[in-house]
Amino acid sequence: MSFRKLKYLALSAALGVSMLGVNAQAADDWPDQQITFVIALGPGGSADRTARLVAQRMQDKLGVPIRAVNQQGGGGHVGHTYFMGMPKDGTTFLFTSIHPYISSAILNKDASYTLDDFAFVNGQWTDRDLFAINKDLPFETLEEFMQSVADNPGKHRVSVVPGSTGHLNTILLLEAFGLDDDALNIVTYESGGAARTAVSGGQVDMTVLAADGSVSIKEFIRPLAVASDDRLDEWDAPTLNEVLEANNLDTVPVLVGSMRGLAAHKEFKEEYPERFEKFAQAYEEVLADPDFRQQLQEQMIGADWLGPEKTTEIILNNYKILEDYQGRY
Repeated sequence: MSFRKLKYLALSAALGVSMLGVNAQAADDWPDQQITFVIALGPGGSADRTARLVAQRMQDKLGVPIRAVNQQGGGGHVGHTYFMGMPKDGTTFLFTSIHPYISSAILNKDASYTLDDFAFVNGQWTDRDLFAINKDLPFETLEEFMQSVADNPGKHRVSVVPGSTGHLNTILLLEAFGLDDDALNIVTYESGGAARTAVSGGQVDMTVLAADGSVSIKEFIRPLAVASDDRLDEWDAPTLNEVLEANNLDTVPVLVGSMRGLAAHKEFKEEYPERFEKFAQAYEEVLADPDFRQQLQEQMIGADWLGPEKTTEIILNNYKILEDYQGRY
C-alpha cells in the first residue's frame, strides 16, 4: 500500500473520530434551539396558565427559550393534530389536559392518532369536577336544580369544555336522574376560562368544570356537588354519589378529572431516550423548587410529579371508562 494511501486512510479515520466527537457533544448539548409548547386549549384556562408558568421556569433550567402557543378547537383535537404534524425531535411538546381530552378525541372524533403516539411526561395537576350554579339562582341543592331540569327540559343551560370529564359527568348526572341527554342545554366552550365566565356572568345557569380552577369565580357561584370519592376542602358541597344515594338513585363511576401536563412524541422518546430523560428530569426539578411550588400554590395550581409511568397508567385506566360512554359527550 502506498504511503499516500496510508496517509489518506489515517486522515479519514481521524476525521471520523472527530465527527463522532462532534455528534456526541451535540447530543450532550441538547437542547440547543428554541422549544415550543403547543397548548391545545384556549387562553385563560387552567391548562394555559399552567403551561405558561412551567415554560418560564423550564427555559431557565434547559437554557433555551420556550414559547407557548395556543392551538385551540374541538376540545383539544385541533391542538393534538397540530402537534402530531410538528417535528418529532424534541423541539415541540404538547401541554394540555392530557386526560381526558386526548382520549375523548380518539373515541369521539375519529382522530388519526392513538394514545400510543404520545410519550406522556407528567400529569402535573389532576383535578376533580365541580357542579356549580350561578349564585343568583334560587336553588340550594343539586336535587332542587335537577327537579327544575326535569320540569323544564332544555330550559337550563350548562357550560362545559367539549370532550372533558365535566362534559361526561354532565351526561352521567342526567343519566343518574333518569333524564335524557338533551334535558340540559349543554353549551360548549373551548377553554375552562370561557366556560367559567359564562356561569359567573349568568349566560348559563350551571357549569361542570375542574374544582381547583373554579376557585377564581367562587364568589359568583354556588357549589352543589363534586365528582370525587371524598368531599373537597375548598368547597362546601357533597359528593355527587352522596347526593344520588340520599335520593335512592344508582351511583356513577368517579372519573379522574382534568389532568394537565406535558407529552412528547413517542418517536422522540424512542429515538432519543437520553434527551427524553433529560427533559423529564428538568420538569421534575422545576416542580420540586420551593419558590415555584409557592407560586403555583398562590394561584391554586397543582404541582404533582407523577412521572411518565404513573401518568400513563392513569390515562390508560380511565380510557376504559370513557370508552363505555363513547359518542355521548
